[in-house]
Amino acid sequence: MGHSHLARGLLLLGLIITLVSACEPPRTYPVTPSYYYVVPTTTYLRSCASYADECYVIAQVFSGDRVTVLDRNDYNWARVQLDRSGVIGWIPGDLITPSPVPSSFYVSWANVYLRDCSDYNCRALELLYRGDRVEKIDQDYRGWWRVRSIKSGVIGWIPASATSASPGPPYFYVAIQGLNLRAGPSTGSRVLTSLNLNDRVEMLGANAAGWAQVRDLRTNIIGWAASRYLESFPVSYPKAVPKKRPAPSKEKVPEEKPGAPKAM
Repeated sequence: MGHSHLARGLLLLGLIITLVSACEPPRTYPVTPSYYYVVPTTTYLRSCASYADECYVIAQVFSGDRVTVLDRNDYNWARVQLDRSGVIGWIPGDLITPSPVPSSFYVSWANVYLRDCSDYNCRALELLYRGDRVEKIDQDYRGWWRVRSIKSGVIGWIPASATSASPGPPYFYVAIQGLNLRAGPSTGSRVLTSLNLNDRVEMLGANAAGWAQVRDLRTNIIGWAASRYLESFPVSYPKAVPKKRPAPSKEKVPEEKPGAPKAM
């Protein structure tokens, strides 16, 4: 009997240790600071090492941005410091590389204007098409790159999301549970179909109001979706969607009875 009780006790102790270790957060390992470079055209640094809601976005980063790796954890996330601003945040380890990213890129949208400043309202200098090569010169904090068109030598600005390190269409992934694909860039436009979490779409273009024109690869339907719900890589957790606030209820004002005393 003593051996039986001992065996049960050891088994129970093993189960407790397993449960406790499963609930522990991933361990962080300090590393020797070293330079790495961001790979995707556009991605983000987060406040903690997860795509969960509590790990909010603290900075947008672009292909070629140099970062200093400060820590890593068990889930292959890296805590980094962005060179150009000093901001510190977390990024998946697969999205950075120790090798400098080339400065030459390809236009990935169907077409995009090269503009004389970093805004959709700026004067158009040249119309670029998918596959045209550009050389990155500079960038701003709003997601625009200053580039030189290889075919013409014209220098101007284009959205960073309109470029890719390799030729071909740019693919993005739906980052929420359900995303409406609409006939126009507005919530009032007709819904064409609904996209699911991590569905892959082809980016065709975007506008200044934060809408992207995309092609659903499952159905070939082309429509518009909110850019903030698209990521350049599959996500582990869906983004949080702001809840619509209920309209304030209109309280009925009681009718005043004739002869009733009025409040002073």
